[in-house]
Amino acid sequence: MFKIFRKNHTTANVELEDNNQLSALKLAAKKTAEEFNVDEQNIQSSIFASAASGNIIIENRAVFMYATNDKKSRAHTMMITFKNPVAWGNDKTPVDYLIVGMFPSDTTQATMDALTEKITNIMHDKSDQLDDIKFNDGDLNKLNQAFTD
Repeated sequence: MFKIFRKNHTTANVELEDNNQLSALKLAAKKTAEEFNVDEQNIQSSIFASAASGNIIIENRAVFMYATNDKKSRAHTMMITFKNPVAWGNDKTPVDYLIVGMFPSDTTQATMDALTEKITNIMHDKSDQLDDIKFNDGDLNKLNQAFTD
């Protein structure tokens, strides 16, 4: 039996030089562009637009945003965890998980909503384990892969 290996698309325990939302957004754009081999400026614009349209905060510790790109044919996710939580949004929610959904440009809102719901449900189900998962590369990879399995 053969096993297909997937790229993990996770980065754990990041320490931001400037521990703020703008730095986290810039890092998310950079890592997403690197992970999915797409243009960083395009992804940054998409991620910033997603953040400006409203924050999707999950379990009071994770933020989910999305980016679109015409080079992608299916949805993927990329995740970053922060060693020190980042104060997010107007209410300064302490976020230590940042999840980016990468969608094809022609993705419907219903498809985006379905993935958002799946991620929310998985993060809720794992909420009592998130402190341990965020520092464990193997568990973090499994968590991220569960979003698009």
